Amino acid sequence: MQTLTREEQETLRAILRRVFEEAAVETILRALDHLAARGERGTADLRRLIEVLEENIGRLRGEVNQLAMDHRSLEETLARLIEAQARTEASLARLIEAQIRTEERLARVEEALARLAEAQARTEERVARLEEAQIRTEERLARVEEAQARNEERTARLEEGQRRLEEALARLAEAQARTEERVTRLERAMERMARQVGALSDVIGGDLEDAAYIVIHDAFTRELGWKVDVLERAHLRWDGHDLEVDLIGRAHDPARPGYEIWIVGETKYNITIGEVNRFARKLPMISRYLNYEHGENEKRLLIPVCFCYRARPEVRERIYNLGFHLVFSYGRIIWGKDGPPVSKRKRAAARKGRRSSAGAR
Repeated sequence: MQTLTREEQETLRAILRRVFEEAAVETILRALDHLAARGERGTADLRRLIEVLEENIGRLRGEVNQLAMDHRSLEETLARLIEAQARTEASLARLIEAQIRTEERLARVEEALARLAEAQARTEERVARLEEAQIRTEERLARVEEAQARNEERTARLEEGQRRLEEALARLAEAQARTEERVTRLERAMERMARQVGALSDVIGGDLEDAAYIVIHDAFTRELGWKVDVLERAHLRWDGHDLEVDLIGRAHDPARPGYEIWIVGETKYNITIGEVNRFARKLPMISRYLNYEHGENEKRLLIPVCFCYRARPEVRERIYNLGFHLVFSYGRIIWGKDGPPVSKRKRAAARKGRRSSAGAR
């Protein structure tokens, strides 16, 4: 019998190792060696088998190579997909960051809108105060007729100067110096007018307060039988506070000798609701000032009074509902909702007198 030569065995081993593991290769070699031992026919069959194996292994190698190429293509595709996924994730992260920034900006915008609404409310309040100031200015101007006549005369001269100025503009090159001189004179005249109007306003304000001191003093003495001390404007300063009061002074009720009574007033030509509300906010501070200066006193009474030449119906209603007393410049008093500030005994006697009068009728 003829067996495989060593060279043939090595050739077959090299071929088989490409496909099989080492243990399987040795088993196959022993089987092939046994086949070769059958003689020439077996050797011929073995050689044909080797050729078939080499041919199949060649095809298998081509398929493996194709698989390797497909695998590399798949890996490249997968790498591109991974890169695309990374880019997508990066884009998503940027979108998330942009969304966060957008939400932060929206929050800042909402906050800015809230601040704008608050500023608008403050602006409206300032406009309301300006309107009140405008009303007071118009009332003052209504009482300065003589000054108004002089103002109109000055305005006429101003209009004449303006006409000459417009004519001079056509000859600007040669009349510039004269125009500047006229403007200077006009500024001086306006400054003088402003000083005069300011002086008149101070005089009128002082006259109002003087009238308030006299009328309130007489009204409370006449209507209630009180003894009223001097009433005057005051700056109340205590413990770092500084508060200006139009009118303040002590009073004494013979029916309540143990009580400490203070009359506190707000004086205006045409008093407004805003001024009444501001006066109401002053009262707790005035009470604290009295406690600071004179000590706390359970029998201290604070009598709030509004003095004016005129007041609209809604302002009168506000004063009444707050329990304040309204005194007009001609001496009329409108008591607050709690009635005149008299003792309980005197109030009961007044009610009894009214019932007796009603029965007699």
